[in-house]
Amino acid sequence: MHKKPGFILFLLFSILSTCSVIISLYFMQAITYRQLMTVLVAKQKTHRLALSGVALAHSVITPQESKDQEAKEAKTPEAKAPGQKAETNTDQTVLKQLAPFFNKQETYKLTQKSDGIDATISIAIQSEQGKLNLNSLYDFEKKKFLNEGQPNDRKKLCTWMFEKIAAITKKPTLFPAFEKHLATRKVDFNDVTELLSIKEFETAFQSNVFLNFEASEKENLFLTDLFTVSTEQDTINPWLLSQSWCKILGLKPKPNMTKEETDTLFAKCKKTANWETDWNNSLKDLYQKEYKDLAQEIKTILTTQFEANIFSLLLKANINETSSTIFTIVRSKAENSLISIEVMKAYQI
Repeated sequence: MHKKPGFILFLLFSILSTCSVIISLYFMQAITYRQLMTVLVAKQKTHRLALSGVALAHSVITPQESKDQEAKEAKTPEAKAPGQKAETNTDQTVLKQLAPFFNKQETYKLTQKSDGIDATISIAIQSEQGKLNLNSLYDFEKKKFLNEGQPNDRKKLCTWMFEKIAAITKKPTLFPAFEKHLATRKVDFNDVTELLSIKEFETAFQSNVFLNFEASEKENLFLTDLFTVSTEQDTINPWLLSQSWCKILGLKPKPNMTKEETDTLFAKCKKTANWETDWNNSLKDLYQKEYKDLAQEIKTILTTQFEANIFSLLLKANINETSSTIFTIVRSKAENSLISIEVMKAYQI
């Protein structure tokens, strides 16, 4: 036999080197997995915290009799029969409760001591009744805009609207591309974001799909703040105009209103309105604009019947370095004198 000095020693070190590499890879994967799981768990917690904002919104959009009203009833028992409650305007109540959250972001700080977690949660509420329904503009069977040649001509409305959008965004009007797309469609829109399949809309709104309060102070318009498909109405509620529609109409909602001011303002809300007279009596002070100064195109789609039951919620949560933002559309439903919330759509932003 031939002697092979050092062969065993070489083989031993080769095996040890291989084992070292395998163990190192194992530990690297274990560390990576642990870090990933920590991030995913934190993300899941943040996501759930953001979703919990729906419960807060439920309490806001559910009409609740105020303590002031209860005190008033207690002082004037002769004004009502025994066991009978004084009649209250639920529309006015909803508007008063919405005021702190409507078209603006309200942030709450949570602490480990009182809430069991150190985090922040933000909520902003908009009304889908304050946006334009995409499916109220075009007849897909007849391949023409609705009410053409009539006072509420939807083609004139769209032409005017997209010209206003172009003036604000400093980009070409989207009407030709919109009209061309409608001519090729056979069914109603199922989601506002379907507009992004149009190249011109993607260019104009690719960074402004959902409302962003960090950017809303600028002259920005947001796609889902302009349009909706969640309502069945073909009009817009002027009490509930979205932030983007206020910019299009040149309205400047009065900021930082006191409780007394909001109570006085919303007391003027009626179930049925005639805006030729009621605008200046109620909304002129809110929007700082008279009815005669509104564009004729928008006057034709102002709803005369107050309704507020479909809302969009912008929910944000932050836990340490992890954040989650959710845009969801909810509908309030009254069943057996109880008001429940139905989540219609939710988007993870």
